[in-house]
Amino acid sequence: MTRAKRWEIAEGNPVNPGSPRDIIDSLLLKRGFADQEKRERFLNPRLNDLADPLRLHDMEKAVQRVSRALQERENILIYSDYDVDGMSSSALLYRFLVKLGANVRVFIPERLSEGYGLSIGGLKRALASGPVSLLLALDCGTTSIEEVGWLNGQGIDVVIIDHHELHETLPPAHAFINPQRGEHDRILSTAGLVFKFCHAFLKIQQDPSLFNLREHLDFVALGTVADLVPLLEDNRILVRHGLNQLGSTPHIGLQALMEVAHVRSEPTPSTVGFILGPRLNASGRLAEATTGWELLTTHDPARASGLARDLNALNSERQKLELLAYNEAVELIERQAAEEKEYCLVAASSNWHQGVVGIVASRLQRRFYKPTVVISLNESSGKGSGRCIEGCSIMDALRDNAVWLKNYGGHAMAAGLEIEADKITGFRLAMNNWFKQGVDATVYQERILIDMALPGRALTEELAQEAGRLQPFGRKNEPPVFMVSGIQVVGQTRIFGQRHLKFTGIAGDTKFAAVGFGLAEHVPAGNLLDLAGHWEMDDFTRRPCFRIIDWRSTQ
Repeated sequence: MTRAKRWEIAEGNPVNPGSPRDIIDSLLLKRGFADQEKRERFLNPRLNDLADPLRLHDMEKAVQRVSRALQERENILIYSDYDVDGMSSSALLYRFLVKLGANVRVFIPERLSEGYGLSIGGLKRALASGPVSLLLALDCGTTSIEEVGWLNGQGIDVVIIDHHELHETLPPAHAFINPQRGEHDRILSTAGLVFKFCHAFLKIQQDPSLFNLREHLDFVALGTVADLVPLLEDNRILVRHGLNQLGSTPHIGLQALMEVAHVRSEPTPSTVGFILGPRLNASGRLAEATTGWELLTTHDPARASGLARDLNALNSERQKLELLAYNEAVELIERQAAEEKEYCLVAASSNWHQGVVGIVASRLQRRFYKPTVVISLNESSGKGSGRCIEGCSIMDALRDNAVWLKNYGGHAMAAGLEIEADKITGFRLAMNNWFKQGVDATVYQERILIDMALPGRALTEELAQEAGRLQPFGRKNEPPVFMVSGIQVVGQTRIFGQRHLKFTGIAGDTKFAAVGFGLAEHVPAGNLLDLAGHWEMDDFTRRPCFRIIDWRSTQ
């Protein structure tokens, strides 16, 4: 299935783009880096440029409470989410507190029976292992007013470190660190916030030797990249240095995971997003998330190797369940009436494993380019995940349609929800009506935002290397998209891996390699094309290559 995309070329496109460095400077200017100093800081992110962690609301209060718990030998419980951000956050904080001599244990709820975040059932099971006087909630807790109140009634202080969107009423926590409460650091993941907490603690103690925080930047990169937060500001600094740390990680669990996943090249955000992240997430989706957490914290090489193999096997099983759910969801959507799917997709079934609905929602959103909710039904109710498209917010939609829901939470691009089975039809119609009334129709036409049109002579190895300095790429810092016109395809277009294609192109006097991942079903017609895509160094050949996003036939 093909869908026409709208090509939009950014304003200020130079007739003569100049040298490779001139091209990169022009791109940075368009992205808001007006002066040379800001450009240099972006291209060379330094840990010394990280913002002061104490500017976050309640940070000092949280540090003081944890300091008192350490001094008085209190029992501490870390209660974390079961995704990669939650696992990496809890692994970092656990390692930090253990190094400081804390009495600390970690609890990660079971996805199917206890669900996301703080729940009374999950808390009771967590506390059954022994009394605590301080609970640290990571990557959850923002909407847990009742549960935090219940903990207070048990004589337990609660410190929340979370980044999800706020509700009108805030939880009655002893300290509540959430960047949405202030004006700073609003794009940090929970892994980034836990790093900030550890940094603040060491800063207040005035003794950075207490813990090697730099050595744990690989954990921060895992959570930040996997949670799809914008790779700007402090996130860019943390991920750039965290990926470098990941390439030579001393953590045997990550070494073992990269070994079973056959990671051979220098880690990139794609390594986390498509290779390591899914394997860590597989434990939370299909089994116990403590498997992934234990991998990140074990010091036993044999144990690390076994856990990594287990996660690899779980990921293979997850892929099978995902494919079955995806294919069935497509069939359900195609049978729905037009008014039930014109602006938003809502699909539900009791055949789908709850652990894969988020991935299936993402795939459906990419295929149909519409906000999507996928729900796993269990008897009379269901739990689901929503994914959105750029230009609108799934959380705004859920908030305005909360009357249909038992519970919900998340952020603009991704959210989770609980719903009674008999309300799904009404919810589906209400969501379609909300997006119809509140979102401009142009949002639904997928756009390709082209940073710059280039002549063929600009496609040099030097430009590919200069463009690489903009890494790490991710949300809000996408790789630059170039358009090259009048390209002649030389020879045959070759298909590889069943889904991908490659060919040799000529633009002017410049011959270059081009590759299109996932585009084999749509081999371009004719031999004269305009291409939109990325000019980059190929990881395997170590030579420049044009990675195609889209093309237009000019014949």
